[in-house]
Amino acid sequence: MLAKLGARYAPVERCDASLDELGIFADFDEYSGGVYSSTMELAVRGKPTPLVALRWSPGRGVRVWAKLEWFNPFSLSVKDRPALLILEKLGVPRGSRVYEASSGNFAVALSAVGAVLGYRVRVYLPGFAGGGYAERVARLLGAEVVVDERAEFTPQLLERLRRDAAEDGAVHPNQFTNDYNFEAHLRGTAREIDYQRLRGGLRLRGVVGGVGTSGHMAAVAFYFKSRLGEVDVVLAQPARGEVIPGIRRRETGMLWLDLAGVYDDPVDVTLDEALEVVAEVARSDGILLGPSGGAALAALRKHCESTGCMQGDYVAVIPDTGFKYLALVDGRAEAGSDG
Repeated sequence: MLAKLGARYAPVERCDASLDELGIFADFDEYSGGVYSSTMELAVRGKPTPLVALRWSPGRGVRVWAKLEWFNPFSLSVKDRPALLILEKLGVPRGSRVYEASSGNFAVALSAVGAVLGYRVRVYLPGFAGGGYAERVARLLGAEVVVDERAEFTPQLLERLRRDAAEDGAVHPNQFTNDYNFEAHLRGTAREIDYQRLRGGLRLRGVVGGVGTSGHMAAVAFYFKSRLGEVDVVLAQPARGEVIPGIRRRETGMLWLDLAGVYDDPVDVTLDEALEVVAEVARSDGILLGPSGGAALAALRKHCESTGCMQGDYVAVIPDTGFKYLALVDGRAEAGSDG
């Protein structure tokens, strides 16, 4: 486990050595000065992504810190992390065909990495994602895009994808079951939050996020429950009949939540509730969260109202930027205008 977390040393004589002493955060301390030799070096070494305190709060005594994953350069999202590690660990040779299913951000991340490393990428999108930013950007990056209008959510694309990959000799990274997805967030997202928590003096009470493949929130929850013990885990999922880009309901299959022992029930959130928080944060803090980030904060508000939140700091993983979803958030501008 220490190796997966990037420790430079292993304890020999002492078992109580701190993570700092084991060099687990050493790579974060080696600041590059913001100069990188390539976009790939930026994607790998340009970490941690920012952690910023918001003026927005769900209740008295609760301070929310937003982990801004849109600072990942390829997809402007949290999905850069698994796309990079999965392909590295699989050892995919240049020139290989790589096929994957996605509702958006992973398709863009994979297409970008394919453009840089010389893969022939094909991405499969469900019908609701057709014509959106993912299809347009993936094509711009040189990927082939297949939109299946019959698919209501991404896992329904897998049977066709596997058949096509077998016929064409393509690599299928399978972000939904590949454990390098979980590992990417354990070593990346979770470890970065811990480093930032220590450097910023946070009194961490909880971690917050939405569930898609479940990779990032399962890793973050597992890390901090193991490290700190009593930590709130607040998960957001779309309410029944709702579609919120980037997240889905737990019963559609959440491999790592169960394997990591994350038994906290997700909080149901409607798209309107998510977008309302997006608008609130835009007006309180001047940044535009994606709908999944808005859903995470809406879930935190509901959690604080129903269960009660401990006073202190909560970290919310914000997967991407709302600039990708302007058609969704457009109606909120008039609603919030003073005229």
